[in-house]
Amino acid sequence: MFGEIGLDLRRPWFTNRLHKIVLSIRIIWTLAKIDPLEESKMSSAAIPVHVALVDKSGHVNATELAEVAGALNEQVQADVAPAWKVAATVGAYPQTPVGTWGIELHETINEPGAAGYHADEHGQPYARVALSDGEWTVSVSHELIEMIVDPFGSRLHTARRPEGWSGPAVAPRVRYLMEPGDPCERITYEVGGVKVTDFVLPHFYRSSGAVSDVGYSHMGAVKAPLEILDGGYISFFDPHSGRAFQRFVTNGQTEDVELPAEGAMHNLREYCDNHARAFRASP
Repeated sequence: MFGEIGLDLRRPWFTNRLHKIVLSIRIIWTLAKIDPLEESKMSSAAIPVHVALVDKSGHVNATELAEVAGALNEQVQADVAPAWKVAATVGAYPQTPVGTWGIELHETINEPGAAGYHADEHGQPYARVALSDGEWTVSVSHELIEMIVDPFGSRLHTARRPEGWSGPAVAPRVRYLMEPGDPCERITYEVGGVKVTDFVLPHFYRSSGAVSDVGYSHMGAVKAPLEILDGGYISFFDPHSGRAFQRFVTNGQTEDVELPAEGAMHNLREYCDNHARAFRASP
């Protein structure tokens, strides 16, 4: 047929074009087969980042700040990086250097929505932590881990909806916002004498029924996928309606809530974290 319309399959231009088409098909097929977790792991590990710990309160001296930064750096290298396949380092600085991601310490943060994770005008992540909130090293560890696992606060993974969901009707499979510190945030451990937060592992977000050989949280307190420990919570989105929901576990009681559409931000983590703080502050 090709001969009838004047195409010579032996010509170099046709062969090169055919090779390009085949290569494009192979690339698309390969990307389609990549697990969303694995894809994000590869991209995170390929571009290491440096996080600056900066005291804006005037109450943390340089020696203590350096000791905490060193412990956080050790936590990242020894615990977080191997589990989540990310690459990052942490250092203490008087000001956030250009080209780094910053975590700022403030004495108090009274402005609604000012604490926790944010993105600057260029979309780069930074965080603010209040010393008045209590164990500030745990809070910094929490923000640090979530920052390097999901730098832009919008990483989602699809899995079954929470077991026993009692909130508004949602699809059988929903999209979870991947915040490794939230489901087990009351669990802590020490690194070099500095208290840091526990965090869930990638298999926490899988609901296929297969048992994980490495567990579901670093300290092993989480025993099953999508399990929320006391004092923790999880955020997810219905893929059909686009509505956002959260599950909280407090003093052994589970509460399932829908997030209001008002105040929705382009950054999903800011949106969900602000509503989580508001929920916990409510009577």
